[in-house]
Amino acid sequence: MKIKAFIDTDVILDVVFKREPFFPDSQKILSLVERNQISGYTSSLILANCYYIIKSQNNKNLADITISKLRSIFTVLPFTDKEIGKSLNSNFKDFEDGVQYFIASNHGIDTIITRNISDFQHADITVIRPKEYLLQKN
Repeated sequence: MKIKAFIDTDVILDVVFKREPFFPDSQKILSLVERNQISGYTSSLILANCYYIIKSQNNKNLADITISKLRSIFTVLPFTDKEIGKSLNSNFKDFEDGVQYFIASNHGIDTIITRNISDFQHADITVIRPKEYLLQKN
């Protein structure tokens, strides 16, 4: 059975900006989503953040292309007042990470794939780095 994986911002940006040494593993994760070997999810908040960060590098065209591509391979989940409230009232140190966690949790996601696993210490679902996920999968 395919896992339902929520892909965090850092994994996406590792691919967009070819950030070493993270690029190869993050690219493999996105490839697994694209080939439908992982059910890939992200949030509208992550897409907005990615667009902003990519465009801030003076590359609106790359931002447009990236978001279009991500929309075609991921199920994009919305965030609501429910996730905002849960994050505000949680033990998450970072508000945005809390919002992402509660989006994933509220949609029955199995796993969050991120490089920043320490940001999800209070998670009740699996949180794993791309490299560890790929090693576990093999």
